[in-house]
Amino acid sequence: MVKVSCKYNPKFAEFLKGLGGKWNPESKTWDVPESRLKEVEAKAKELNVQGLRVVAEAEKARRAEPAKGPPAEGTIRMKLSKDGRFVLISVDLLAFAEDVRQMLDGKRRSVRFRVLPPRRPT
Repeated sequence: MVKVSCKYNPKFAEFLKGLGGKWNPESKTWDVPESRLKEVEAKAKELNVQGLRVVAEAEKARRAEPAKGPPAEGTIRMKLSKDGRFVLISVDLLAFAEDVRQMLDGKRRSVRFRVLPPRRPT
């Protein structure tokens, strides 16, 4: 999917609906299949659509990624799945190593974890 935004143009909006585009009120963009991108650009040019912006999901995810390196202790990281239906959440947890080994070996059914608090600046 690609995100398409521009100044409001009723003919262009109808065209995007016809392509299977869905309006996303949160981001105020149209979600359009990436395979239809050339058609979208051609129609925008034909209708003289002002302020056209097209952002691919992969590009959006790259821009949203934090700087490389290990995350800060206690950080909760969230990333949108490729299909946009799920949010992948990573949380720093603390547990006894032996308890985790036993769970992985099938000797335990559960392990008690504690969420690490964020580090406070000193």
